[in-house]
Amino acid sequence: MSTFRTKPPLTYLPPSREEMRDAAQQAEVRKFSADLIEDFCNLAAGGEILPPSEWRDHVRREADEKLPKPDSDGDWSLSTGGYTKNRTEAVNDRVKRGMKYQQAVCDFLQTVELDKFPGSSPLEQAMNMLKLLATQNGGEPGGDGETLPIFQEGNPEKTAERLNDIMDDVESLSDEEQELLDSDDDDGSGDEDGRDDDLATMKLAEDMARGKDVWLKVSRQLDQLARMKVAKSVKVIPDPEGEEVRVRPIEHLGEIPRLQKTEWALPSTYRNYRLISKSAMVRERVRREEKQQLLYLICDCSGSMKDGQRIAKAGGVIMNRLKAVVAGEAQMYVRFFDSRLYEEHYASTPAEAKELMRRFEAKNFSGGSTAIDACAREAQKRIEEIVAEGRVTRPELVVVTDGDDSVRMTTEDLPGTKLHAFVVERSNKALTDLAVKTGGVGIDNL
Repeated sequence: MSTFRTKPPLTYLPPSREEMRDAAQQAEVRKFSADLIEDFCNLAAGGEILPPSEWRDHVRREADEKLPKPDSDGDWSLSTGGYTKNRTEAVNDRVKRGMKYQQAVCDFLQTVELDKFPGSSPLEQAMNMLKLLATQNGGEPGGDGETLPIFQEGNPEKTAERLNDIMDDVESLSDEEQELLDSDDDDGSGDEDGRDDDLATMKLAEDMARGKDVWLKVSRQLDQLARMKVAKSVKVIPDPEGEEVRVRPIEHLGEIPRLQKTEWALPSTYRNYRLISKSAMVRERVRREEKQQLLYLICDCSGSMKDGQRIAKAGGVIMNRLKAVVAGEAQMYVRFFDSRLYEEHYASTPAEAKELMRRFEAKNFSGGSTAIDACAREAQKRIEEIVAEGRVTRPELVVVTDGDDSVRMTTEDLPGTKLHAFVVERSNKALTDLAVKTGGVGIDNL
């Protein structure tokens, strides 16, 4: 086994096939291209990519040796769509295809950044890179062959840049983002050599490659909008049994016994002046009353949501709001809707927020027609019931839809509630305009 695309340094011995198989098993890679693994190990060790002139003869020999027999008419098919009875022409056609394929592989080798991938050695990093490449269409070898379909068609440099970007995103995840993106129930602690941590990192990367990167992109876009900032309210209430003590200006002379010691140390004339002017400071026991913000989200589950990236973008909105739950700033209710509202789901803890994201992933978006106005009105009634219980404050209603159903609601129909409206890959001006009028965010064609 020896690749012809790269050259290792003289002091480096590439991994054996057995070592590759062991590394593949540890990384949970089912199939791999041994030549591609060797290429990456060579480059990581300080080797170089060879120019096409160095491997053209190899490609020609391989084309000549592997040229199949002609068909029953004595013809070979050509990549241009025609046929030829000339064996040399058939070989040359295969050489041309082979050179194009190998150049695509070299472009990929040149662009992908192996050091972004987890692993304690170039071999482990290369296996993890191939694991992520396999999530892309055509990124896994067929059978036992070395050829990867992804290098026969498409843009290898763009593919490599996408893998680099995904690993950058995984590295940049906040604790709240990682909690919501990671679908596993582990505690995040790895084994002694970090292998479990590497597997967890790659699981996140694979999920991102399959669409969760859209969640992250949309969620971070919404983070930049001031109108979507979430925060719990904190009130300080006087309470003789309170555990905290604050200092405030005196309100009346009956509070003289609570004067600070520093006030008694002042000259009596000056102290009396401070008492009369109400600038003297007294001690007061208080308690803090915290109320989390109420987020109520209704998400369209009609069949049209399956088009484009609508479901993934809706996931980004839900993830953005759930980050506030993970951070302890909010409580959130989520309901799916089409012509009516469905079951209410609730999250007030990180574990419950994570479960809500799982429910979203498992949701079957196959509902019927969309009744935005009616469902939003029903959601508002439910919001008023929750607020009346006194546990939450500053309610927000979030509507995620791709529907153009007529919206007849006005700001008077949403007393005390801020509306955010996100219309994914379509527009509903009446809905987004209403959201802005309530002080919220309204975005068409998200």
